[in-house]
Amino acid sequence: MKILLVNSNRYHHPPVIPLGIEYLLGSLSRSRHSAAVADLCFASDPFMELRTALSDHAPDLIGISIRQIDSVLYQNNEFFLDDAAQYTALCHEAGLPVVLGGSGFSIMPHDIMAYTRADYGISGPGEGALIDLLDRLDASLPADRIIDGYQALPGSRYAFARIQAGEYQPYVEADGIVGFRTQIGCTGRCFFCVEGTNRIIFHDPLSVGREVRGLKECGYTRFHLCDSEFNISIDHSVTVCKALIQHAGTICWTLYMKPEPFNHALFTWLKKSGASMITLSIDTLSQTEAAYPQLGRFFSEAAAAGIDVIVDLSIGFPYEPEGSAQRMLEFLDAQPLLSVGVNSYYRVYPGTPLHRHIMLDTQLQGKLIAPREEKGFLYPTFFCRFPEEEVSVLIGGRSKFRVEGLEKATNYQRASAKSA
Repeated sequence: MKILLVNSNRYHHPPVIPLGIEYLLGSLSRSRHSAAVADLCFASDPFMELRTALSDHAPDLIGISIRQIDSVLYQNNEFFLDDAAQYTALCHEAGLPVVLGGSGFSIMPHDIMAYTRADYGISGPGEGALIDLLDRLDASLPADRIIDGYQALPGSRYAFARIQAGEYQPYVEADGIVGFRTQIGCTGRCFFCVEGTNRIIFHDPLSVGREVRGLKECGYTRFHLCDSEFNISIDHSVTVCKALIQHAGTICWTLYMKPEPFNHALFTWLKKSGASMITLSIDTLSQTEAAYPQLGRFFSEAAAAGIDVIVDLSIGFPYEPEGSAQRMLEFLDAQPLLSVGVNSYYRVYPGTPLHRHIMLDTQLQGKLIAPREEKGFLYPTFFCRFPEEEVSVLIGGRSKFRVEGLEKATNYQRASAKSA
């Protein structure tokens, strides 16, 4: 079968190279099916460009990647599913079935299927599930409407192939950065997050090293890691760093980490492999004052290795003790950090602890904010105890801190601006 993979992500702050589609292309290249790509990110008329792609490639099936449901920011929120629904309708007008996938789709697959009226959906990784779906459709066999992508990848380690989906230069010129991935899934149980899972699928470290070497040979030396959190397994993380050194040599890369686990060896190998900046995600719910000494050791290890740290701090949870946010700010103010972004607006997703608490407490429901008139959590709905004005008072003019969400920029962009 012939499939047209559509990058529907047109958010430009910054634009993100469609990494998931590139791994799908690598997987499809090892199958009997063929694929083409319609990247709508910079299209002046995305609907006309999609129509042209349907005509040029004559596919049997359309795969639309949904990276995000909305921009996740409370201020000036952008909702992306209306475009996805229109792309689906355009494909249906051409008589073509549509399969949805991507990290955004996996958050609320049933609701998004109903909203867009797509034919199929893959929740989770698509590298195995998409081929299984194409095989079934090609053989005129029935297929589930929503497919669990994890079931199609039964192992825990794979050497994922990757094929470039298009030119990177428009992304780089618009302040995008080339990404790579070393694992799928996350072991975190963050109060507001939907990404936590008991299942982690690791990329083979040698394949990661060779992948980055190939990107470097194309002229790229700055990279951003697209894992949810890099340090899920110290052994895997250290082995990846060694593979990067062995195969790619000198590069510069940034990454996300969680407070634990870590050790001295991890920071040593991060520095040797070219890691220049870590974004550490912490919150005042799990990181109580008892955790401050261990957090301090994390910051000290990073500073000793010469790696900058930016903290994404979340405050204002339901039932959070009075004064915990202020104590955390005072602690972080004394640490060797490049900056701290303070977030107090939480996008509410069904299935999270935050959502469950809100549904059981009418007082918490009074803290919900919905920028759009439509009801239901598919649409951007936020929980907030501390509006930005109160966060500004907590920050108290200290230059290390900023109110998160007021500007559309990533941490690697902020770090580049500080060093410029």
